[in-house]
Amino acid sequence: MVVAVDGPAGAGKSSVCRELARRLGFAYLDTGAMYRATAWAVLQSGRQEASAEELAEVLKDFPLEFDIRDGSLRILWQGKDVAEDQLRTPQVTAWASRISQQKPVRDLLVHWQRRLAAQRDVVAEGRDMTTVVFPDASIKVFLTADLTARVRRRLGDYRKMGLDPDPDKLADEIRMRDEADAGRALAPLKPAPGAWVVDTSDLTFEEVVELLSKRVGSRRPVSHGSSFSL
Repeated sequence: MVVAVDGPAGAGKSSVCRELARRLGFAYLDTGAMYRATAWAVLQSGRQEASAEELAEVLKDFPLEFDIRDGSLRILWQGKDVAEDQLRTPQVTAWASRISQQKPVRDLLVHWQRRLAAQRDVVAEGRDMTTVVFPDASIKVFLTADLTARVRRRLGDYRKMGLDPDPDKLADEIRMRDEADAGRALAPLKPAPGAWVVDTSDLTFEEVVELLSKRVGSRRPVSHGSSFSL
């Protein structure tokens, strides 16, 4: 069973989907981490100058593995775990955004995401889960919130990390990201036909998770599938 969740930055997708998956006994498929891991692998291999078509072929031979066990996505390079902080550097983030716009690479990642979901029950979170990756998902959700709520949440996240960004600048950044996501030619961010649109602006974290849990209507254990190499 696939629960597919899309939504803009700051809508609460990651935290809600992680907890929803835990409560349901499903795996949590963080597709953003897969894009960051792919970008990191490109940088590790020194193949930044490869064309989109060349890169898609090279990726198939990379010693990069995705493995979901006990509800968590593991990313391995040459058989060893890749630390999350390695995937969140400004350079990796920039490259993840860049390769996500390359159709041959994106098509390959979509294929991998579907393979992972085929092995188990998942809550899959991203920006094209309901429209492209899992258009036939059992449950399709589009989480959203007004700009004020999303800025407030992002400020809270940053302050937990000891950062204190300017709220107005952060609002501008989120607004620009919204426009870019919705306006891109490849897999634009939008609610899929039949998706359940949930405005979380005035809901607490617990209320959103409980609302989605009731919608799914079942609690099934995680299937322990095997890993696969790229």
